[in-house]
Amino acid sequence: MDENKDFQLELDRLLSGSIVPGESQTEAGWHSLWMGSTVSDHAPLVVSLVGGALADRLAWVFHAGYQGMIRCAFPFCPREGWASYLVAEDKTGEKPGTVITKSEARVSLSGFKNWVAASEHVNHLFVRVRCPDEDIVVLVDSDEPGVKLNSRDETGFLAELSQGYALFEDVTVRDDRVITAGDLPANFALSEPHHVLTSLNAFMISHTIRLDGDPETVSAAGSALQLAGDLIRLSGDDFLLGIADFDAVTTENARQFEEFVKSRDNELFQRWQRDHGLINMFSRGLQKKASQLLEQ
Repeated sequence: MDENKDFQLELDRLLSGSIVPGESQTEAGWHSLWMGSTVSDHAPLVVSLVGGALADRLAWVFHAGYQGMIRCAFPFCPREGWASYLVAEDKTGEKPGTVITKSEARVSLSGFKNWVAASEHVNHLFVRVRCPDEDIVVLVDSDEPGVKLNSRDETGFLAELSQGYALFEDVTVRDDRVITAGDLPANFALSEPHHVLTSLNAFMISHTIRLDGDPETVSAAGSALQLAGDLIRLSGDDFLLGIADFDAVTTENARQFEEFVKSRDNELFQRWQRDHGLINMFSRGLQKKASQLLEQ
């Protein structure tokens, strides 16, 4: 299905109250809810929308947007299961960075990556590797020989989401699972805020409806999601300015939602307060880039 049409259909379902948030106190519960639904059947931005609407906390809001972002960046991402994009390496130099070794018989991956989202349940790992000419991204599955994942004991921000690290020991990489960084979508650098903020607005709508909240709050977040859908068609400077506008509108929607939830659902409010940093995670960089562009 066309992504724009798919997005509009699911947005209409969301606004009608047909997508109801679930209860997932743990990542295992969130995983069960996700796998038991049809989230992954949708186009990337719709994955973010539907996933965010199902979430009951900001850790899952981020994760839903993150899954949509990865599927946007890598159209060959397997539909089933969760994926993670591995970029960060050990800044201390104690752990070796990732390297690719090529021979006539095979391509192999070795080294260390310092951050893996949903490390306890992730299935597919997109690993960015620095190369002399151009970075490449390789896809390996978490259960392949030579792949070792570990989760950190304490994470702080978005604490319910397991966050770990990966060690690769001579892992075979299939030829059809290698792309250059230059093959990533033109909007890739701003894809994460596009998808995560979409997930956040969907979350605010589904919970406002669940709590029989103010229709104006639903309408404001719905308008923000219409903007998110329109951005699919844009690129370059227009996309940047559109994302900055989307971020600003979402920030205001979040302020209104917080006031509403504080008086209606204390448990949800406490979870919201704990991970409140997600709301402005992208704002400083986005608004600075947009201001610089407008000043040119």
